[in-house]
Amino acid sequence: MSKKYPTAQLIGVVMQQNSNGQFVPEKSTLSLADFHSWRVGKHTKGKLGKPGQLFLTENQLTVMLVIVKDLGFNDRHQFATMGRFLQNSVDEKVYDSILSAYNDLISNS
Repeated sequence: MSKKYPTAQLIGVVMQQNSNGQFVPEKSTLSLADFHSWRVGKHTKGKLGKPGQLFLTENQLTVMLVIVKDLGFNDRHQFATMGRFLQNSVDEKVYDSILSAYNDLISNS
């Protein structure tokens, strides 16, 4: 019998570094399609922190964590696993603007 491990759905947006070394969204105008879901996997490295934290996907994309949702263990295969949590987080103003954009898009969909 396999051992269960903690799972969570991670909703995030792909980020890139600007010329000042700060992480900003890859796209200047975000749409609902720019927010993707990943999950914590059995071999995920690092520790889940709080929204605003950065993580790497298995394809080495840098993603900012927008929202963490509960995910049942048996539902985990609906989402791709992420690779590694980073210790870095984005500036609070960047996080707030992305979260605001996400909430606006959700409420208008």
